[in-house]
Amino acid sequence: MRCTVIRTHYLGRKRHDNDPAPAVTGTVRMYSIMRDDLRRYISVMTLDAFAKFGASQKSPIPDLLEPELLTFGSDRGMMVCGFEEIDGQRYYQGWWMQWVPL
Repeated sequence: MRCTVIRTHYLGRKRHDNDPAPAVTGTVRMYSIMRDDLRRYISVMTLDAFAKFGASQKSPIPDLLEPELLTFGSDRGMMVCGFEEIDGQRYYQGWWMQWVPL
C-alpha cells in the first residue's frame, strides 16, 4: 500500500510546526533482525521510496527501529514511534503516515 511518511523529529528533537519535514511517498514494510550488539531480535520498519517510471529505491529516511503504533485512524493515517540510528547514535523518531489513493 502506498503512503506518505513525514518524520516528526530531527535528531531526537521535535520539529516545529512551521518547519515540517518533507513527505516521502513509497511503500512501508516491517521485519525482524538479530542485533548482536543488543543480543536480541528487534523489529524494523523501512520505507522504499518511489523512483522514476514506477521503480523503487531505498528511502532517504533512516529505518525506524522498534516501532510502536501510537495512533490509528483509517480515514486519516497513523502515528508510529521508535528509534533511528544516525552515525552510530540512536534518536527518538516518529513517523506520521497517510495513505495515498491509487
